[in-house]
Amino acid sequence: MAMGQTSYDRWRFEIGTTHNKLRQNYDDGMFNFSDIDHVGFRVAADYYINPSLNAELALSRGKMQHENEFRALITDVVTRLTYKFNNGYIMKEDAFFAPFLSTGFGITNMQDQEYFYGEYDGTHALIPLAAGFNLNINDKTSLVTQATYKNTIDDTYSYLQYNIGVKFSFQKDTDSDGDGIIDRKDACPDVAGVGENNGCPLEDDDNDGVANIYDACPNVAGTMNGCPDSDGDKVPDIYDACPNTAGSPALGGCPDSDNDGVADAQDPCPNTYGTVNGCTQQAIDAMNPQSEETIKVKLIEAAQDILFELDKATLTQGSYEALDDILKVLQENPGIKLDINGHADSTGSADYNYQLSKNRAETVRQYFINKGIAANRLMSEGFGEKAPKTGNATSGERALNRRVDIDFVINNN
Repeated sequence: MAMGQTSYDRWRFEIGTTHNKLRQNYDDGMFNFSDIDHVGFRVAADYYINPSLNAELALSRGKMQHENEFRALITDVVTRLTYKFNNGYIMKEDAFFAPFLSTGFGITNMQDQEYFYGEYDGTHALIPLAAGFNLNINDKTSLVTQATYKNTIDDTYSYLQYNIGVKFSFQKDTDSDGDGIIDRKDACPDVAGVGENNGCPLEDDDNDGVANIYDACPNVAGTMNGCPDSDGDKVPDIYDACPNTAGSPALGGCPDSDNDGVADAQDPCPNTYGTVNGCTQQAIDAMNPQSEETIKVKLIEAAQDILFELDKATLTQGSYEALDDILKVLQENPGIKLDINGHADSTGSADYNYQLSKNRAETVRQYFINKGIAANRLMSEGFGEKAPKTGNATSGERALNRRVDIDFVINNN
């Protein structure tokens, strides 16, 4: 919207046309020429005082004629104080339709009279009362229309003046701080900023060049959306399940040495390509039932059935059997520690999904703690929507992404 006059562009100049309606009684009402009218012109200079008030100096001049009974030339010079309704309190300052009321003091002069009323020749003081509105076309131009009742203080005559005109500014816009936002629209005209912050600079607490409002890690400097990426795999540490080892973004930042789509930490056969939980069927059949690889297969298979209700950290009913299978492994292998990684589908914002995934991982962690597993054996973290198990196009795919993954470490100490 157009701002019109502001403290950075105070002056407006007006030129327009007038239509004057004079009421003049003569000989105690014997003659009443209330329909005497003629057009004229008006020029004015308007000065911005504050959002509510303007000061104006105006000159109008017009010829009046009624058949062959009356002719005269009338000239007014008026100074007025104008109250603007588009002051930021009643209406927005950049309102297109901007009404106003005005009053002040002036002088009027009637000359070149012919026929009647010659005794009213000369200059008289007057009080103007005006009401009108501006239509703000752009920052520099507006249309104005108003009606002004002008009455001489000595009651010599009074008339109603209608005015339509154009207001414009000669001032060139300046941009003192060179940020591409002109001073009159810049909340910080002396300091370079950005448009989305009204011309003021954005805060950047960690000085990484990413403003706080865009920085996923506003208190830690980083290069990935303002977050650090310690292993340089294009997955910010905050979302990276393996922050110190470079990996695939599709696997939450974890490596997959055999490129079988199963991260090494979850792959019982990390160096052999396989399609059965990261292994070949032959490799699984050959595993020792008590081996670390067999335990990993059990945990991975069980974790696949741990799912959550839509938009909740509430386990689905079918998840408890899988949780109890993992619980049995933990009870039989006291040296195992679990990393429980929560995930979400792509419904909702990234920040919301990150918090939701953390809550889901914590739900699983608390389940095991309540079943007697020591808390120091269980770590939980959320990764939001960053590492989907499958696509997010269908409700079935999104359901599979609302999950937890289980990593484990065997500690023999």
